[in-house]
Amino acid sequence: MDALCREVLEETGLTVTQVTGYAGSFDYASRSGRRTRQFTFAVTVGATGPITLTEHDDAAWAGPGDPPAVSDETRALLAGRRAG
Repeated sequence: MDALCREVLEETGLTVTQVTGYAGSFDYASRSGRRTRQFTFAVTVGATGPITLTEHDDAAWAGPGDPPAVSDETRALLAGRRAG
């Protein structure tokens, strides 16, 4: 949990106040071609901004009726979380 909170802070500038669930994981090839595993968690943050991205191209807040533009793998994890 410490690593999750640290990575969210480093990559977005947001402070995680609570980890509320684990959505799952999947493997993919990164832009550099390396095999990577993404772990996806549901969290609560202290404030929703400002967002300062250091390793990502874009960020968006999205509700259940407004799905974000994400990979098919991430979309499947999010759909499973809403169904669960």
